Amino acid sequence: MKKVLICLIIIFSSIIIFAGCTQEKDDYVMENTINIGVMPDVESIPLIIAEKNGYFEKKGVKVNIEHFKSAKDRDSALQSGILDGVITDMLAVVFANEGGFNLRIIAKNDGNIELLAGKDSGIDSISDLKGKTLGLSTNTIMEYSTDKMLAAHQLSPEDVRKIAIPELPTRLEMLQSGKIDAAILPEPLASLAVKNGAKVLTSTDQLANKAGAIAFTSKSLQEQPEAIKAVFRAYNDGVDYLQEEPVSSYIDFLIEEQGFPLTIKDSIKLPQYTKAELPDEKVFADVVQWMKVKNFIKEEYKYKDLIDDQVLR
Repeated sequence: MKKVLICLIIIFSSIIIFAGCTQEKDDYVMENTINIGVMPDVESIPLIIAEKNGYFEKKGVKVNIEHFKSAKDRDSALQSGILDGVITDMLAVVFANEGGFNLRIIAKNDGNIELLAGKDSGIDSISDLKGKTLGLSTNTIMEYSTDKMLAAHQLSPEDVRKIAIPELPTRLEMLQSGKIDAAILPEPLASLAVKNGAKVLTSTDQLANKAGAIAFTSKSLQEQPEAIKAVFRAYNDGVDYLQEEPVSSYIDFLIEEQGFPLTIKDSIKLPQYTKAELPDEKVFADVVQWMKVKNFIKEEYKYKDLIDDQVLR
C-alpha cells in the first residue's frame, strides 16, 4: 500500500509539473501584447472581426488594436515604438526604410481605391479628365494609383490638374459640392460618393495593381515571431467569418468601431477578403520604380529586402 501511495504521489506530481509548464508557456504568449495600428478603412476589418470574435485569444496571442484618424499619427506611433505592426501600403513601407526605420511587409491587404467623377462634372470616362481638377493626397498610394489609372488610359499625370487634399472627408465634400471635377477615394467613402451621385471611372480592382500591405517592425519580428504568426492565423479566421456571414450581421458594429458615416450602411462595398498572402512582386517593383522616377527615394529596393516570407509559412 505504501509503494502504491508513493507511485500515486509521483504521478500526480508529474501531472502538476507538466500542467504548470504548459500554463507557463500559454501565459508567456498572452503576456506579449502585439499592438497594431489601423485606420478607419475596410482593409482593417479582418483584424477588427478577429478581435470582436475572440480569435486572437483562441490562437494564444494578446492583441491591442489602436485606431488612428490620420496616417501621420499612426506612423509616428509606429516609429516611436508604440506599435508593432500596421495596416498600411507599400509606399509607406519604402518611405519608412528610406528614413532608416526597419519595417517589413508580411502580407498584402484587401481594399479598393476608386477614381470618381463628380455628379455634375460632365465626365463620363477617364479620357474626359484631360484638363480637369482631380483631388488626391500627393506622394502617397493615392497618387501612385491615380498615375497608374491615367497611364492605363493613355493619359499622363500632367494631363490633369492635381489638387492636394489630404483629408479624405474634405476631399469627398469638395467632390460632392462640385469644387473639384474628380477625386480618388478609398472605401467606404467611395461608396458614399457613388450613393450621392458620383460616377466610378476605374479602380485598383479593375487594374489589379493594389499596393496595400500589412507590415511589422523588424524588432517585433525578431522578438515575437510566434505571436505574430498567431496574429495572422486569427486574421485568416476573420476572413473566413467575413466570407460566410452576411454584411447585415456585423455592419452596425463596424460603423461604430471604425467610425464610418452612418449613411454608408446600405451602400458600403466590402472587398472579397482573402487569407493572408505575400504581396505581388511585380506591383512592389512598380511601386519602387515610380518612387525612383519621382525622386522620392535613393535606394534601389528589392522585393526580398522589404518582404518577410517566414511568418506565413
